[in-house]
Amino acid sequence: MKSWEEIREWRRGKRAELRSRRLSVPREEKDRLRAIATRLIRQHVPDIGIACIGFYWPFKGEADLRHFVRDVVADGAEAALPVVIERARPLEFWSWRPHAKMQRGVWNIPIPADRIPVHPTLLLVPLVGFDGAGYRLGYGGGYYDRTLAGASPRPMTVGIGYELGRLDSIHPQPHDIPMDAIVTENGFTWITKPADDRQSTAGSITDAARMDHATLLDLLGQMLEAERAGARSVGRMSNEAAMPAAGMVLRDVARDEARFCAMLTTQIRRLGGVPSLATGAFYDKVMALTDADQRLDLLNRGQGWVVRRLQEALPRIDDAALRADLQEMLDVHVRNIAACTRLSQLPKPEQRLMHG
Repeated sequence: MKSWEEIREWRRGKRAELRSRRLSVPREEKDRLRAIATRLIRQHVPDIGIACIGFYWPFKGEADLRHFVRDVVADGAEAALPVVIERARPLEFWSWRPHAKMQRGVWNIPIPADRIPVHPTLLLVPLVGFDGAGYRLGYGGGYYDRTLAGASPRPMTVGIGYELGRLDSIHPQPHDIPMDAIVTENGFTWITKPADDRQSTAGSITDAARMDHATLLDLLGQMLEAERAGARSVGRMSNEAAMPAAGMVLRDVARDEARFCAMLTTQIRRLGGVPSLATGAFYDKVMALTDADQRLDLLNRGQGWVVRRLQEALPRIDDAALRADLQEMLDVHVRNIAACTRLSQLPKPEQRLMHG
């Protein structure tokens, strides 16, 4: 096959064949893939507990990872579902939480009822077919390819499928974008493994990738307002904690938030900016909640937002002193997310985050 018309016709037939075979997969094999995929994604994908995960509502025999996504959301991650806004346009991903109100989207696939667009850091992508180079055979609409082509930064992509969908080649075209990894019942395969070193050196940052001064100051301003809101809200939560253990954990988090407020203020002034005196809206959102578990959940989601923003920004910052401070801020937030998650998992009589 050489022409696009020949390849497109071949894909159409192969797609129909593989979907038919997938629908005949026994229930026990589907359960087996789900268990294997769940274990391997946790094992291989870095920072899964703080990711913003774009996943899919299972359709026509696709592997069902909804329980897995619910579990990682409980650990502190965020989740979102793809939504077709317009034919032949990139997908939007709308924020999803367990028990969220849903509506019917294109092809009657459930989507969130509320349009809250987010930018996933990880996509779990369903596969009809795939090849050893990570190229994906989907349903033919091209939605994921368009979405990935326009995404900046591009999320990590993990294709989920059955071995029956493995092909010698899908005969990739210029518009096809390979997955970063493939998961089947036979295991997890990296196509493009993420670098172990999370920090880019100044010399490796191109002019196109480097964050400009105004954008950098805007980011630091947003971080400062968010940290100030975090310090105030967690300080209140620590004072209201009925049990000493809970209060100690929350006071440690509040001290970290206040410390990073001071660091950000210093860095903004060093870079010639004027530090904001505002407190982020996060404080009012936390204080509006009266349930301790809901407050703790919102706190972790807020900390996860900070982590994701910093993960996106750090490779684009060539100021070594600032980069070191922001890397420490990221690491401490990851640690505090884990501490707050452990606190939320304590038996309720021991947890007692609030008096009364």
